[in-house]
Amino acid sequence: MKVLFLQDHRETGGAARAASRFAAALRKLGVEVLVAAGDRGSGLGHDLVTGKPARGWGRVRELLRGKDANKKSRQRRAERAWEQIIHDSHPDLIWVHNIQGACKWGWSPKMVEAALRAAPVLWTLHDMWALGDGPSYFPETELKHRWNLSPLRKLREARPEGCLTTLTPSVWLRDLVRSVDTGPCEAWPNPLDTTAFQPMDRESVRRSLGLGDEDILLMAAAENLADPRKGIDLLEEAWKQGIRGSRRVWLGLAGRNCPPSLRTDPQVVEFGSVASEQRMAQLMSAADLFLHPARVESYGLVLEEAQACGTPVVAFAGGGVEETFVDGTTGWRIENKSAYGIGNIVQGLLQDLPSLRKARGACRAHMMKKHRHDTFAKSWHPFLAGCLDGKLKKRSAEPRPPL
Repeated sequence: MKVLFLQDHRETGGAARAASRFAAALRKLGVEVLVAAGDRGSGLGHDLVTGKPARGWGRVRELLRGKDANKKSRQRRAERAWEQIIHDSHPDLIWVHNIQGACKWGWSPKMVEAALRAAPVLWTLHDMWALGDGPSYFPETELKHRWNLSPLRKLREARPEGCLTTLTPSVWLRDLVRSVDTGPCEAWPNPLDTTAFQPMDRESVRRSLGLGDEDILLMAAAENLADPRKGIDLLEEAWKQGIRGSRRVWLGLAGRNCPPSLRTDPQVVEFGSVASEQRMAQLMSAADLFLHPARVESYGLVLEEAQACGTPVVAFAGGGVEETFVDGTTGWRIENKSAYGIGNIVQGLLQDLPSLRKARGACRAHMMKKHRHDTFAKSWHPFLAGCLDGKLKKRSAEPRPPL
């Protein structure tokens, strides 16, 4: 079996990491995997799909043309590149990830339509973009209205005979899809490599960061810390309002665009963008608590990465994040989506450090049970076979087993 992946980024962001882990897991099962992405990166079978012209006269010509002309030109180039890869690779199955993340390079739902002309297609919806008319997330009460102009609905209408199965990382998002779309949709949690994300030598890492036995390290991470959806602005406010003054508390931030006021705070450790999974696992292992103040999230892979390293988590209620941890055991949900809500629960947890540290073992055990490789192998062989022979055209009412 040959599977062709299409993903916006090769390595950057949660969707890209999930796609790359799916590809690696399938290779271990003996599946031939090719990867096409919108940016360059390392790895097996990598092809570049972009409508962005090379530096030089191509960029100059874009500056002289209007925005709409540039958009159409990039889309044509991206579509031609994608169609050529499909033609050359002859895949049995095409797996699409995060189209919207590469719209700036000329990607569009037409690329999914082109894939459907060649092979059965899996399309993983990493957020609500394909269900609406633009935003990656929007209030669930607006779903019925926004669905009328959604990329997924237009695609179903354009290729009603195509064998298209949508996948979601959470049951929450799957149920939203099923409420408006009659096509097959399954929920598959994003994969996690528990050998890469595992408890490291916590004490030595903490010593390397200059932390003593009584110091408390809080961690937060996002590809772009300035992204409003990630809620770092709420964490910044909660930090200033009271968390900072609790004992010897330090805040570690991983990601680009750290807020200026936090960058200059002597109790904040800025790690910048962390590309190495090993380094990220070290930082998560060193932390006492991982904070994820995203206002809405379809899954929250970073929460499971932290738990796999033995670190309990805190996140806002709603969306798909609650499917990643056991409330009160491996993490705590915040009902009040505000700086006050963050500060209130974090300060409460810091007053009971023995219980917080006791949760570390439960975190690791939870991830080891959820992400067993043998479960993945048993689940995916029949699932991929079903996609190829069309057995998934009727959606299942039952959720698939976890990976």
